[in-house]
Amino acid sequence: MSELNLNEQVENLLKEIKELKENQKIMNEKMDKMQQIVDHIKTDIYDDEGFDLEIVCPYCEHEFVIDSDENQNAIECPECKNIIELDWSGDLYDEEDDGCSGHCCGCSGCGDSDEENEEDDM
Repeated sequence: MSELNLNEQVENLLKEIKELKENQKIMNEKMDKMQQIVDHIKTDIYDDEGFDLEIVCPYCEHEFVIDSDENQNAIECPECKNIIELDWSGDLYDEEDDGCSGHCCGCSGCGDSDEENEEDDM
C-alpha cells in the first residue's frame, strides 16, 4: 500500500510541476507584453520626433493638437482660420517689447502700452 501511496504522490508532484510550468509560461508572456508597453512608453516620452503639440488659439481660444514640425513657422486655427505664428526658439520673451502689431482679426491694436492709454484718458 505504501507503494501505491508513493506512486500517487509522484503523480501529484508531476501534475504540480506541469501546472507550475504552464503558469510560468503565462507569466513570461505577460512580462514580455509589459516590457513591450514600457518600451513603447519610453519611445513616446523620449523620442524627439513626432510628438504632438497642444495649441490654444490666441484669437478664439480654441484648443487643438498638431504634430510637431520645427520647419513649420505658422499654423491655421481650424476654428477661426487665423494664422498662428509658431516660435520654436523656446524663449518666451523674444518679442516682449514689440507687443501686438494690431493686424490680427478683430484686433484694435492691443499693443498700446498702459501708459499711452492712461494719457489718452486725461
